[in-house]
Amino acid sequence: MWNHSKSLLLTAWWIRIALAVWLMIALILPFAGWKSAVLAMFYLLFIPILLALYGLHKMLHNIQNGIIFAAENTSALRLTSWACFFAAVFLLAGACLRPVLIFAAGVIGFLGLFARVIKNMLTEAIRIKEENDFTI
Repeated sequence: MWNHSKSLLLTAWWIRIALAVWLMIALILPFAGWKSAVLAMFYLLFIPILLALYGLHKMLHNIQNGIIFAAENTSALRLTSWACFFAAVFLLAGACLRPVLIFAAGVIGFLGLFARVIKNMLTEAIRIKEENDFTI
């Protein structure tokens, strides 16, 4: 039967797999014979992707430890959203090479916006929780 702990475990594995795949690509790509502009684009995107994965991992770790309504989670979501926004900017710059990257930039920008909305919702939930904790 599927439950909350299995869902958290699956998510943790997906984050680890994504990190492993990105690291393997980063190690293999220089030997693939691609243009230097494509390599530069990839490595510029690599940094925000690592930051986004770190933010997601940090938040998931907090959730697994029962830390849900905490400022640490809003910080992790803020990091993830900014990483998505920076990746979208890099992709828009890379659209000079491949116009299809405009679509990718839009998708990544939307994910950053989604993370930002969730961060704002979590911030408000934390404020309400703290207010209720002080109410008798």
